[in-house]
Amino acid sequence: MKKLIIQILALFVFITKGYTQQNKSTTMDKEAKTVIENMAKHYAENADKMAIMSDTQKLEAGRKGYEGIIPMAGEAEKVFNIENRNVASKKGHQTPIRIYTPNDKKKLPILLYIHGGGFTAGNLETHDRPLRALANRSGFLVIGIDYRLAPEYPYPAGLNDCYEVLQWLYDNAEKINGNAEQIYIGGDSAGGNLATVTTLMARDKNGPSIKGQLLIYPNTDLTLVSTSWEELGSKGYVLTKDAMTANVAMYTKDDADINHHYLSPLQADNLSNIPETLIITGGFDPLHSEGEAYVQKLKSAKVKVTHWHYDGQVHGFFQMGAAITEGNQLITRISQYLKDTN
Repeated sequence: MKKLIIQILALFVFITKGYTQQNKSTTMDKEAKTVIENMAKHYAENADKMAIMSDTQKLEAGRKGYEGIIPMAGEAEKVFNIENRNVASKKGHQTPIRIYTPNDKKKLPILLYIHGGGFTAGNLETHDRPLRALANRSGFLVIGIDYRLAPEYPYPAGLNDCYEVLQWLYDNAEKINGNAEQIYIGGDSAGGNLATVTTLMARDKNGPSIKGQLLIYPNTDLTLVSTSWEELGSKGYVLTKDAMTANVAMYTKDDADINHHYLSPLQADNLSNIPETLIITGGFDPLHSEGEAYVQKLKSAKVKVTHWHYDGQVHGFFQMGAAITEGNQLITRISQYLKDTN
């Protein structure tokens, strides 16, 4: 089963080069290395087939492949209550959300979690199992959001969905046993981008107050010019620069300013009045340099920041807790952090 999952996942990342197992500073985690080796092997066996896919076929294969990561999170934990709802936007669009309630207490702290997937893939199911675990281990009311994806809905559609769900949560927190004064926002990869940009939008619009940010290997600079993109972006470590360049092109309109802070928050001129933030990076993740740069820029803006760097880890390990032990341990560690800062 694990081999099949890894084979499907390879369709999502479209690995463009063979892998190597070391970077300049450390050695890749053994379990992560196994994941990468299997992905590279599958790509080599299917490179010709992938090469002749149309853009539409690649997009659909990528979305299906990303869903293949689901079992790598392990068995789905039972949660006290799980409810699916739709949040209506001002323009009438319905955004699906999933509410994970860990117990029968009232006024629970809230984590609004925005899934990754390169702005073009992912849904409530791709992150269901990690979010179940987060709810159970943290005691937070966790909310997943199925925002609209590019290229069908380019920027700012998905971002607007996230902000409107944040507003809905603030207005309706008590009705779902949550506390509107204790809303945290988080996400991984592209979801980390959307999470911190939603925070900036809330600040700029005098919107709901956010108590904290959880950013797991976030995209903070869509120009893709960082040192780690140059060093790791072509090595096949789950996320490649070619794949991300294509995703960014689908997410942004032709006239979009890629340096605008609602696309590349690292480029923001003003990061003041941002809540306490936890940022997680991995040594073999092409996103780690921009994540580290965001840590420093937030600190320069007098934001309280905690940074956890996993030297031997690859992009996506948060969702791979059954295949990569540190992924499961990360969920427990995040949960304790949320308890401690609440």
